[in-house]
Amino acid sequence: MADSNHNFGAIILHLLSCACSPQDVLESAAKLTMSTLTETPQPVLRTSSLPSYCSATELPSSSVVNLTELSPGTRLSNSPPTYDDAAARSFSNASIRPSPNTPDSRSSDSSPSRAGECFTPTVQFQIESSGKHWLSLPRGTRPDPIPVFRVEEGRWNCSTPAYRSLRFSRSDNSCILIRGGDAAQMPVCTTLYRFGPGKPPVFRLPNENSSLHGSAVVTEICEEDSDLQIRSKSLTSRTQVLKTPCGTFRWRYASRKERAAVDGADTLLICELVQQAIPANGMKTEEKASRVAQLVRGEKTRTPGTGRTTAGSGGRLMMDLFRWTDLKNGGKDTVECLIVASCICMLKKEVDRRRMHQLMAVGAGVAIIA
Repeated sequence: MADSNHNFGAIILHLLSCACSPQDVLESAAKLTMSTLTETPQPVLRTSSLPSYCSATELPSSSVVNLTELSPGTRLSNSPPTYDDAAARSFSNASIRPSPNTPDSRSSDSSPSRAGECFTPTVQFQIESSGKHWLSLPRGTRPDPIPVFRVEEGRWNCSTPAYRSLRFSRSDNSCILIRGGDAAQMPVCTTLYRFGPGKPPVFRLPNENSSLHGSAVVTEICEEDSDLQIRSKSLTSRTQVLKTPCGTFRWRYASRKERAAVDGADTLLICELVQQAIPANGMKTEEKASRVAQLVRGEKTRTPGTGRTTAGSGGRLMMDLFRWTDLKNGGKDTVECLIVASCICMLKKEVDRRRMHQLMAVGAGVAIIA
């Protein structure tokens, strides 16, 4: 096309230079245009052509495969992998290299003790405590004995408790813990409450040659240096820490997730054994806590006559004392008594908080009226 345009322009210039008339120039241009349009374009020759569909799919005679002999895992070596083969290969690679977020790839030492903790109680008790209702006067509760029954196969004998907590005055929370069938009322653990800030309750374990009982133990416990104090973790925390020769125990209130993991638990108190562990790098000690006891309070386990909002109500106390089974000199019984006594102490602290809230409500009402 470019050559035709060049020839056409050259002929026009030649006719104009020869001083031809405009009519002759137009006739010559018309003839040249007709001759250009009537020319047949020459086909462009190419060295190679694309293969047809038949030639692309046709196999050589030596590569003929019987379809009946093919298995699901058989394919030609020259053909690309199918979708199933590629997916299977990627799945096998993923199974060999687990994700760093999977539980198998994480170390068991780094997992917290609260999440997924295995707690298997070896002994259970039923604590019967009436507690303190919200609609009541802000005064101390009656010094009624708190029986603790041993539960076996979901039942307990109401006539013979395993322990009894005795209090001698309505205005004093100091008490002793005795065996249920002990007529002499020899205390296995004594709890002393002292008035004033910075004076937490203390637990006193009896000596081998001790013959004191009743309120005499409460009088002489202040003179002993082996008192076991249960202290608050902080000023605003309800968590209590008890350091004993058998280990450090920590009572705390369970989270919503932990309560949901226990059937029928409206309120859940957890006792943990706190230990200091040295990590592999040896840089800083880590704190590890394992659950050794829990107090479950729900519709089927709380003390009859109490409700969900009753402070200090009783419930089902479960213990895991397996780690103290091999201790000599009654170490297992000592831990059992300490857990029972400290659990009753936690219930009494609930009553004290309820009384404080009632006093605050009464004071606010008086201030509004005045």
